[in-house]
Amino acid sequence: MLWKKTTVQQNLDSPGTVIGKGVYLEAARMTGHETIRIEGIYKGSIDVEGSLVLGEQGSITGDVNADYILLAGEVIGNIKCGTQLHLASTARIEGDVQASSLVVDEGSYISGRYIVGVDRLPKDALENRDERLRIDSRDDY
Repeated sequence: MLWKKTTVQQNLDSPGTVIGKGVYLEAARMTGHETIRIEGIYKGSIDVEGSLVLGEQGSITGDVNADYILLAGEVIGNIKCGTQLHLASTARIEGDVQASSLVVDEGSYISGRYIVGVDRLPKDALENRDERLRIDSRDDY
């Protein structure tokens, strides 16, 4: 059986919205239903029912929520990904990550908590992490 790209991944080459290199955009929130590609600087939250592609020179300061995410740039904020989060070798994340599937290329960087396989975890899993660590870190096993 041949592997097929999902519809979300097939749209990466033809994004509906592009923020090009050298562009600085500050907004409260960006939403949409198609692929968004960011090569410049974006400040604000992103909530898209499609794919998000962040180029090597691109950066996002704000929370991100998308079905499929391919990161090669920097995100300072929390990330929620419905299907797959792919971190290229140049990707940098400073924030918490929730994703159903995670692909990490060598050299990428995450400073924060991450949960993979969100469909098997309660929605508030990241919020309760500190309490769980305190309970789970007891030495009386």
